[in-house]
Amino acid sequence: MALTPATIRFAHRYDLLDRPTERKAHKKPVAMLGGVAIFASLAISLVLLAPFVPPLRDLAFGPGSLGALALGTALMVALGLWDDLYDMPALHKLAGQIAIAVLTYAMGFKVGAIELPFGFELSDAAPISFLVTVAWITVVANAFNLIDGLDGLAAGVALITALTVFLLANQNGATVPVIAALALSGALAGFLRFNLPSARIFLGDAGALSIGYLTAVLALASYQKAPAAVALIVPLLVLGLPVLDTVLAVIRRGLSHLSERGAPGLTVRELVGAVTRPDRGHLHHLLLRNGLSVGEALGVLYLVCIALASIGYQTRALESELRFGIFGLLLAAGYATLRGLERRAVRREADAARAAEASSGLARAQNRAVG
Repeated sequence: MALTPATIRFAHRYDLLDRPTERKAHKKPVAMLGGVAIFASLAISLVLLAPFVPPLRDLAFGPGSLGALALGTALMVALGLWDDLYDMPALHKLAGQIAIAVLTYAMGFKVGAIELPFGFELSDAAPISFLVTVAWITVVANAFNLIDGLDGLAAGVALITALTVFLLANQNGATVPVIAALALSGALAGFLRFNLPSARIFLGDAGALSIGYLTAVLALASYQKAPAAVALIVPLLVLGLPVLDTVLAVIRRGLSHLSERGAPGLTVRELVGAVTRPDRGHLHHLLLRNGLSVGEALGVLYLVCIALASIGYQTRALESELRFGIFGLLLAAGYATLRGLERRAVRREADAARAAEASSGLARAQNRAVG
């Protein structure tokens, strides 16, 4: 709460602002260095506490440490900040995210054996663990970046998930994610004061990517000391809103691109460009297109996130088959809901267009009659 106003003033002084465009909802320039304020808050608070809390000093360095987590987060902030300032090509930004995820794996944050239904288990052998870890971090980081389209949405969802991750980590005795998740929750709560509608500061890519990265790594680390195999379904449920929205966005944009370009569009560059191209099909867009106000849409999405986080937390002790079944049902329900909202939004927009056309026609007829 102290750093964010100072960051806002700094951004305005040096013209580091997100300016309105046709596809953006805000009407005046808004500071876009929210990620810097959040990361600075995390770093300063932990550094100031360390001299007085011996466990913090013990966890500062080494594999899977707070220092390793800070390095990965700082790199993600730097990558996002560079994109905010210079608009990186999508492929270059993705390559940077993958490189940071690879470094994170090397620093000791990795997936163990993954529990599957019917007694099966995905091995924790290095190649499998490496691929799953890198994919998980990259997907979740981008998930938060993609849902950052409504004032207070990404930061609020991150706050809810960070608190849930804290509960999971505390249950499993994982100290690093306990400390980091609480610190992240505090930083996000202070930041939200200035990010809720109408926002005075945005997360920017620096903020959205870094809180997505932190949440992804902490969700993994919260299970690293669990006695059983890592059950990724629980973190997936906890992060259900951003992950589902992202997966469906990739599918939607990919299919749309292929229908337009066909086989010639099956290049890596074109596919990455297509799935990262902004559109109005995200859940928050659909709620707005269906007539909800920004505040109402935000309230609905917070409630959905709280519900999914609660379900994820409660399923941690269930049998694997039941956990996967619940996940499958929620995935199907989420997909059906999004499709229903999309069809309703299209109908509303078509009706509005017809009404506008009829009104325009009536006005023209009246003008002709007067003439």
